[in-house]
Amino acid sequence: MRGVALSGESTVYALTLLMGLWFMTAAADDETEASESSAPFVRAFTALPDGSWAGLFSDRNQINPVKYATLAPEEKIFKSAQYALSSTVAGNEIWYGTAASVWCYWPYISMKMPLTLMNYETPNQGCQLTPPAGQRPQAQIYIANVDSGETTHVGPDTIGNGDNFWRDVQSGLVERSYLDSLISMPGYTYRGAGTLGDLTFFAGSNEFSVRSIKTQWLDQLDAVQRALELKKFPRNFDFDQDGNIGYNRIFVFDNKNKAYLGYAEFFFDTVRRFQVIKHPDGGSGLYFFGGPDQSGSQNGNSLSAMLRWVGTHEAPLKGGMFDNGFDIVSDSSFEQFGVVGDFRDFRHDTATRIVASSWYHPFGQPASMLLSNVIPEHGFSEKLPAMFHSFFQYTDYDPDPVAAKGAKFAANEFFGDYFYFGSYHQGTSSAYDHIMKEYCEVHEIANLCQLRRYDEDDIERHKDFMTKTWRAASLFRMKKEHLLAPAVAMTDKVQLLYGNESDWVFTPVTNTEQGGYADYQFVLEQNGLAQEPLFGGDGFGHEGMVYTFTLVAHDEKLFLGTWNAAAGLFDLFSHTSYSPWNHRALHVLGLPIPLNPFGQSKVVENNPAYFLYQSVIQGVETGDYDVAEASRGWLLVFEDTVSPPIIYKNGFGNPCNNGVRNFAKLGTDMYLGTTSWCNLEAAAGLEYYRYLNSSP
Repeated sequence: MRGVALSGESTVYALTLLMGLWFMTAAADDETEASESSAPFVRAFTALPDGSWAGLFSDRNQINPVKYATLAPEEKIFKSAQYALSSTVAGNEIWYGTAASVWCYWPYISMKMPLTLMNYETPNQGCQLTPPAGQRPQAQIYIANVDSGETTHVGPDTIGNGDNFWRDVQSGLVERSYLDSLISMPGYTYRGAGTLGDLTFFAGSNEFSVRSIKTQWLDQLDAVQRALELKKFPRNFDFDQDGNIGYNRIFVFDNKNKAYLGYAEFFFDTVRRFQVIKHPDGGSGLYFFGGPDQSGSQNGNSLSAMLRWVGTHEAPLKGGMFDNGFDIVSDSSFEQFGVVGDFRDFRHDTATRIVASSWYHPFGQPASMLLSNVIPEHGFSEKLPAMFHSFFQYTDYDPDPVAAKGAKFAANEFFGDYFYFGSYHQGTSSAYDHIMKEYCEVHEIANLCQLRRYDEDDIERHKDFMTKTWRAASLFRMKKEHLLAPAVAMTDKVQLLYGNESDWVFTPVTNTEQGGYADYQFVLEQNGLAQEPLFGGDGFGHEGMVYTFTLVAHDEKLFLGTWNAAAGLFDLFSHTSYSPWNHRALHVLGLPIPLNPFGQSKVVENNPAYFLYQSVIQGVETGDYDVAEASRGWLLVFEDTVSPPIIYKNGFGNPCNNGVRNFAKLGTDMYLGTTSWCNLEAAAGLEYYRYLNSSP
């Protein structure tokens, strides 16, 4: 279906009818829907409000997570906690970190939506990418007690040393200029978390300009401290380059006494998962990966490394190669791979290794599945580091060699006799951007570069380019025994479960007279595995499912949580005139500045996000899903390794849920943490659902 677009009067009629059906369905009773379609799950808890919403650019809007953790909002409920982005367990508590109002910047960052179009209001979301002062949402950390049902906001009044924590999350390494601050997220996004004993760790991520880090920080250090800090960067790193690099604070808490202990800092573009790995000697180590990324505005050239906490419970932020409680425990060859999205320990015979899914490295290897050497007796260390090799890359599957380099490997898990792993494609930041960079910036194909102008005459060509370079999530598996079988051919050991037997390949057309390339075309080619998918097409039959968010084995089943990139588009494209400022203005110097007076029409003109929306609507017409399911997150449950999964397509009964980002296990109980595209009213915000078959 990729590359086929709706057109004509039938399109207008179909979209109008479908949107009407969607709103009627979304307004249906959630509990009735949940009982019919989400029977194995019950909602355990949801995000707390952190704001009070009056309207787009209103001076009555308030964002105050400390206040609204205990008090009801004065006006509409505003919940910026849209993602259960990180999750870890301590006793009978789930500690989780959020991402704030993600849907209000994802289309801008990853779907080519112009900046002015990202200021808008609907009944379900209030998005202010350039908000009035004091109204920018900020990620938070919460503690949910699953026995009492109480949720605690981690802040100045709730934990020991909470005032110090609050100051640390409000501050950065350097001062931003007014212009930099205009569209920068405050504080830290909590993308990873882990617990070892009485200590809980959260990775808070942000980014700063490379030059400001040099001038305002690095140049101020003495020679000894400077030499120590330079170990956190790639060798010969260019500190005079333009652009940004990621900055992370690893916040440490005493989860028993509920006290903040301080932070260590690193310069990875992003940090994903923490895992506790058991060592052959019977001990355990807490490990995490940091690495290069371009999900935001980072250059993508930060260090890529595996780290281990080597502090003590008495002095958690002392010791190690940085004297902050951490060591790099991967060798230098790992620097060619992207940041690790997920990793597990893997035991074969008497030896244990780590298997990991990596994202593409912008200047190194494509997305890769990695296997380590045997874990030493006392765990990986600076002297006995982890050495990873790739056993499968996304370029081995996708027939387009350039598009394939924009993919990322995401969640993975062992189930039965197999190892399952899936992909992630960050919208037009994936294959679209990689092909555009290669063939417009490098080879300068004029007809391709023209698409960047967004001219009205190029809409159909732009739509064709976008839909044929679009990639949705694929799912693979291989027998455990084949992880250590390099002699077995790739096509014999990697099995495609969801994906495309063939896909479009961007093919430049040679200029026979002048040399170089005169134009381009798309050619349909078989995937590199030469396989037909066992269960279905990419995205599990939905073009918007671009992410294998989480995989977890539990109760002799395998649960796969996805993420729906199209979910909020249904709402966005239905309320272009809901507010007089919708999709029209920036808020600068205390005033709304109408830079785009015709924003309501431009929001659906020559817009890659709208092209995706059209493609998903087309899927409704083919009968793969209905319009309500098109805008929600899907959960796949494999009950064995032979049958296709059961697919729950209703977002646990909440029309705002568009993905399953995380999981938490407490004894025999399992909880799944969601993502939401809504941030207004009670149904908005992340939720956690308990799997009912876990316990009585």
